[in-house]
Amino acid sequence: MRVTTPTWSELLGTEFVVENHPGGSTQVGGEELYNADADGYTLAMWNMPQMQATWLFQNAPYRIGDFDYLGTHHWDPTMWFAPPDSPYDDLEGFIEYARENEATVGITAAIGNTALSALLVKETYDLDLTIINMGGGSGVRQAVLADDIDAGVNQPWAFNPDYAGDVTALGSHTSEQQELWPSAPSFGDLGLEEIPLVDEGLGQWKLVVLPGGVRDRHPDRFEELSETYAAVFENDAFQARTEEQGGLDKIIDYRGPDETKREVEATAQFMKEYADVIENFIYDQ
Repeated sequence: MRVTTPTWSELLGTEFVVENHPGGSTQVGGEELYNADADGYTLAMWNMPQMQATWLFQNAPYRIGDFDYLGTHHWDPTMWFAPPDSPYDDLEGFIEYARENEATVGITAAIGNTALSALLVKETYDLDLTIINMGGGSGVRQAVLADDIDAGVNQPWAFNPDYAGDVTALGSHTSEQQELWPSAPSFGDLGLEEIPLVDEGLGQWKLVVLPGGVRDRHPDRFEELSETYAAVFENDAFQARTEEQGGLDKIIDYRGPDETKREVEATAQFMKEYADVIENFIYDQ
């Protein structure tokens, strides 16, 4: 968000005050937004599918219809990483290793995209993996760098660019290679299409969300926010800042309000489809 607000402030003629509300796998911040006035002066950048997971698995008080959606910001693919001296150099090799050895996999949260990727690989190949919630991307990164786990599931931006040469990228949960780590194979490249959600691509969206009701009660304000937010992505200074942020410019993916809401609905649907996989993991913890 701090990469975006300087340009957005100039276009709006308004200063932003940016606050962090961490905790609860994004639910703490979600409830702050849910309880905020729908006056067009409070908004949030939120992660998806963690957003949907908070009401599906943590009984959060809000649902899709309780918010207005201004647009997406970027999509960070889900990738598997390993310590550099591991006896495998891609996910296919890791799967063969895990069939013969006890293997530990670190994930960033119990209910998000990294958990779902690890659980789908475990279930698809009937592996006896020990999956550990490491409480965030930095925890997974440090565990991989320290050789404390056999593999970690994370967003590639968490390693890029400072640690790009210090880990082995085993593969991305996508059908095709992605731009941020072009040398890493995709699950599709490795012939692992039988893992669910490879064709669709499993990653983490960042999107901008408003309290529900702004679009109906304050349409002029919603339109002003929508138009200026879209204009940010065409701004040279914004693009230069994203390039300086570990290659963020390579995964920027702006979509407007209506398309963003459709992405939110589609993500909620596939998270429901695999709810039993995540619920079994949560109850086993």
